[in-house]
Amino acid sequence: MLRNFGRLSLRFIHSATFSGVDGLTSKTRCTTNIMMYSKYTSRKPIAITNEDELFDNNNDDDKQTNLTKSLRKRGSKIRKEKARKEAREKKKLEERKEEESDSKKPLYKALKENDKLISSLMLKIRTRKNREKHGQILLEGFRIIQDAIQGGAIPRVIFFSRLDDVQRLSFPQNVQLYKIPYRTIQLWSTLTTSPGILGIFNIPNMENKEPTEDAIPLTIICDNIREPGNLGSIVRTAAAVGCEKLILMKGCVDLWEPKVLRGATGAHFRIPIHTSISWEDLPALISNESTIYLADNNMEYKRNDSDEAEMNLTDVEEDDSKDQSERNDPTIPSEIKSYTSTAKTKALVKKIVSQFPIVPYHTLDFTKTEIVLITGGETEGVSLQSCDLLRQRDCTRVNISLTSGIESLNIASALSIIAFEMKRQFIIRTINNE
Repeated sequence: MLRNFGRLSLRFIHSATFSGVDGLTSKTRCTTNIMMYSKYTSRKPIAITNEDELFDNNNDDDKQTNLTKSLRKRGSKIRKEKARKEAREKKKLEERKEEESDSKKPLYKALKENDKLISSLMLKIRTRKNREKHGQILLEGFRIIQDAIQGGAIPRVIFFSRLDDVQRLSFPQNVQLYKIPYRTIQLWSTLTTSPGILGIFNIPNMENKEPTEDAIPLTIICDNIREPGNLGSIVRTAAAVGCEKLILMKGCVDLWEPKVLRGATGAHFRIPIHTSISWEDLPALISNESTIYLADNNMEYKRNDSDEAEMNLTDVEEDDSKDQSERNDPTIPSEIKSYTSTAKTKALVKKIVSQFPIVPYHTLDFTKTEIVLITGGETEGVSLQSCDLLRQRDCTRVNISLTSGIESLNIASALSIIAFEMKRQFIIRTINNE
């Protein structure tokens, strides 16, 4: 820009000095030249390529600029090195996590849907006879399997269709894990829609299970409970109320039947349970000072007529002895022979039971002594073998008042009402003592 301006000035001076025209003409020509060249002054200046010729460079500024560039390059190199180091550490951490997760993943074997191993294992626990023979049970569903493991039950085989189900569980090292198709699990499932995981466990010994710290002095005895759903609900109620132990007499449905397990929702592994107990062995499991109550919906009450009752009992025994051929039939299980009810035994049991006093459950004080609560089946009632103990221990019947023409409640519902009234009374006594 300065160069162009200089050139314009020289031309202006040259034209003013050496022109052969008069002063007016020279002045006019100068003005014309200025106007002609001034229109270029508003343009954008071009870049200066030879700065050294116009300006004096400062050596100190150059040194400072070089130092700044050097520092920038060094800082950039340090940052890049730090980023590479962080990337390497992150990669090592991810590899370590993958190794840890791989070590935690359970080792399993994949089986095809028609593998014979599946059917051979499942048939061993399909019936009560096979369960007792092999000492194993089948549990279905994540929750009940988790409750069983937490309760101390030992798993042997786990069938699953999704790996996520077994990754959330803690198994011992000797458990066998098999991944099989879901349709195979559905084939062996007792549910309409299977949860996708089955477990074969050793039958746990629940007799040695310790009661909870806040358990109440209550023993529940189940007699002639034939419906699996009712027994499952009773087991669940017994665990919820906190009884000391649950006793299942001979003639009850199998405790480890799938429907019972499903109805109890894991309560099997939370309380002491005694199974297949005879009435002769029962006195060893209950206290002599305990009070026995019988849950009964029959409001009929008659005075005790021991002679007539003994005579009727003798008649029943004579009738039973007449049919020795049926008793000795090897095709009939001994358990069915001993505990099969007839119309005559049912009538006799009803007559004997009606001789015990009956009291509404909410009028009794259950906190005086230990409690034994006996409940029978909805259709069968208590067995004839129980009558001797009920007589000897002066049993008291308890009932629940019903309205609207309802004759009885489901046995599990009735037991829940009575048991939680007992628990309520013990809680109030504890609060009053404090």
